[in-house]
Amino acid sequence: MTGVTRSEGEPRRSAVIERWAARAGVLAFLAIAVGSAWGAVGYQGTAGEPYSPLNHWISELGQVSVAAHAGFFNLMLVIGGASFIAFVVGLWLTSPSRLRWAFGPVGSLAGVGGLLVGVYSMDHPEQHVLAAFTFFNLGWIFVALASISFVRNREARFPVWLAGVGGASVAAFIAFLVSLQTDEFSRQRMASSGPILGRPDVWIAPILEWATLVGIMVWVLLTSLAWWRQLRRETSAVIVAAGPTA
Repeated sequence: MTGVTRSEGEPRRSAVIERWAARAGVLAFLAIAVGSAWGAVGYQGTAGEPYSPLNHWISELGQVSVAAHAGFFNLMLVIGGASFIAFVVGLWLTSPSRLRWAFGPVGSLAGVGGLLVGVYSMDHPEQHVLAAFTFFNLGWIFVALASISFVRNREARFPVWLAGVGGASVAAFIAFLVSLQTDEFSRQRMASSGPILGRPDVWIAPILEWATLVGIMVWVLLTSLAWWRQLRRETSAVIVAAGPTA
């Protein structure tokens, strides 16, 4: 499967591009997962508290002036963002859907935003907020559009159930946006800066922020694994069709 033509106007599938894109998706997930897990180890906030996804923003793991492993976390975000871009571009170049011209650029820009979150930590608030909002606002749109394309253009490499996983991450992001406007503590934080005082034990906005990130990255992981599995099936089919060689 070095270049199978689908139909006029649709891209040729390239095993090389697809293989590396699927690997990049897995790497993006692993980089962010490992970076988050290690970033939380030994974390001590401004009030001496340990890190908890129940009441801490994701970006607090990368706050250089506070987090012990901020450097590692931010590096993993850069690697994860770059890998996310490679995954998106591979999907963009090989998808038969016309929606690829929408989800390709949107997803690529989301990846750039994620990468820049690692470059500009919370210690650089203006740049950081812009980068983070770019990733989250465009990331869910990418997942939504790509998921729709999986339903509209049925392909063996992308099972339709992936659209359900994508839908869950979209729902989490919408709930996150609502929480920023309806949760009183979140609204106070949006209007101020500096250390977070009186942090609640359970804070819905950071929980939904984590749910959105996890939803997007789990979708990327499952899509990549399904993609890789289909590539292996197609490779095996080619070998069987070729038959034994003398």
